[in-house]
Amino acid sequence: MRPVNLIGALAAGAVALACQNTRLAAPAAIQVSAETEAGAQEQSINGMIVLVSNARPGEILATPGGQCHLSDVPGFTEFTGDVAGPVTFHRRVVNTTCGGGRITGAGPFDGDVTWNGLSGIMSGQWETNCTPNASQPTGVSCDGTMNARGSGGLEGVEFHFKWGPGWFPFPYSGTAISH
Repeated sequence: MRPVNLIGALAAGAVALACQNTRLAAPAAIQVSAETEAGAQEQSINGMIVLVSNARPGEILATPGGQCHLSDVPGFTEFTGDVAGPVTFHRRVVNTTCGGGRITGAGPFDGDVTWNGLSGIMSGQWETNCTPNASQPTGVSCDGTMNARGSGGLEGVEFHFKWGPGWFPFPYSGTAISH
C-alpha cells in the first residue's frame, strides 16, 4: 500500500476513536456508584463504539520530516450500551508518521444519545493515541478518552469515557454524573 493510501486508511479510522485498557463489559443495568455532597449522582457506563463510516480528510500536509497532519476528517459512529445513539467525531488534529505507525488525534464530538431513559445532545472533546500493533487488522491499536456535557433532555449530565485498546468496535467504560 502506498504511504498516502496507508495514511488515509489509518487516519480516517484510527483517529475515529479509542480509550484505555478496558475489557468489554456487557451493557448492564445502570448502577449508582456514588452520590456527591451536592446531591449529584455518579453512575458507571459501559458499552461499545461501532464505526459506521469515515469521511475523507479535508487536507493532508506532509512535512519534510515525515510527519503527516490531517484536518477535517469526520468519523461517524454508533454508541451502544448505557449511552446509545449516533455520534460524530470531528477530527481536526491528526498527526501520524506518513508511512504508518504512531497516530495521535483530538477534536470535538457530538451526537443525539439516550442515557438512563433520557434523550438529548452529548457534546465534548476527545483524544486518542495509536501505536503499531501487527495483531490488529489495521496494523495499529488505539485507546483514548472523551469528556462531554449533555443538553436538551440530558441537561446537567457530564460524561467521562475511556475506550480501547484495539480497533473498532471499541469497548467503552466510564461515568455519567447527573447534577
